[in-house]
Amino acid sequence: MNNQLPYILALSFQKGIGDVIGKKIITHFGSAENAWFSKTEQLAKISRIGKTITNDFGNEKYLDLAYKEIEYCNRNNINIVSFLDSNYPNNLKECYDCPLVIYTKGNLDFRNKKKIAIVGTRKMTNYGKNFIHELIENLSNFDISIISGLAYGCDIESHTTALKNNIPTWAVMGTGLDKIYPSSHKKIAHEMLNNGGWISEQPSFKSTTPEAFLQRNRIIAGLSDVTIVVESAFKGGSLVTAKFANEYNREVFALPGKTTDPLNIGCNFLIKTQQAYLIEDSKDIVNYFNFDSHKKTNQLDLFIEFSEEENRIIDFLKKEGKQHIDVISYKLNLKSYELMPVLLDLELKQIISTLPGKFYALV
Repeated sequence: MNNQLPYILALSFQKGIGDVIGKKIITHFGSAENAWFSKTEQLAKISRIGKTITNDFGNEKYLDLAYKEIEYCNRNNINIVSFLDSNYPNNLKECYDCPLVIYTKGNLDFRNKKKIAIVGTRKMTNYGKNFIHELIENLSNFDISIISGLAYGCDIESHTTALKNNIPTWAVMGTGLDKIYPSSHKKIAHEMLNNGGWISEQPSFKSTTPEAFLQRNRIIAGLSDVTIVVESAFKGGSLVTAKFANEYNREVFALPGKTTDPLNIGCNFLIKTQQAYLIEDSKDIVNYFNFDSHKKTNQLDLFIEFSEEENRIIDFLKKEGKQHIDVISYKLNLKSYELMPVLLDLELKQIISTLPGKFYALV
């Protein structure tokens, strides 16, 4: 056991100490243990530390609670990961308000994979359901993980579709890992433990509150490289997740819909106010990550013959990613009237696609 863990947990349990202030205290004293045994006058020198904290700081009941929580987690195969640990997810650690500790269970690997959060309404329509199916199925050949919140609607559909396509999927929960909410999703949640798992910032003894479900949305956004909003009313947890993602400088995509449909208002608003990119299908994510060139094009090369100019363009886009037509023309020394018919042929062969603004990318 990390010898700092009991003290980090004890700090996280104390009244008035949130994630931001907790990290500030630990940084100030050099370790959680040093902070725990510090004197009140030393603590009071830190900005934003008031009497609510100093009056109860170092109370042994919190350290006792920490040891009980560690014992409980050990018995139930729950991992406790502090923000100081090397296996704490890097994406989340970059966020200023990341949790002091997270609790995880299952087969979670936070490295390498592109992490895609999919969130949306609990009252999903066939439009949203079909989009989720197409998106995840068409991304199944790539090294990704799907993250969501285990809620009704878009969340559980994303987890279920990921499992069907053998894609790791992680549920970020607003409860402790001793409770599955909603209980009707227990079967899917337990299936996730083999290829993904559960994540929470809530200890086992803490009662469930509505605020915890809103707060967990920042973890969903923080863990992810991109967040995709699928059907959302004007208010709700999905827009909160998008807000966090924007604060963390992560990209947000939103599925557009009819302006008269209440479940599309939130997505349309995000797009209209430039808080999200419009997403039509999986190609937008493939192009965003630029991780298609090593999969599909190389397989097509076995069956399609390309001209010298076509090969040059394919090799250039493999190396450089999506490029403006003027850059392709300049770099390959091809005049526009020479380049346009070659690009058209490649598009008809489904090797490249035209993007807004006269950009081209492999598909």
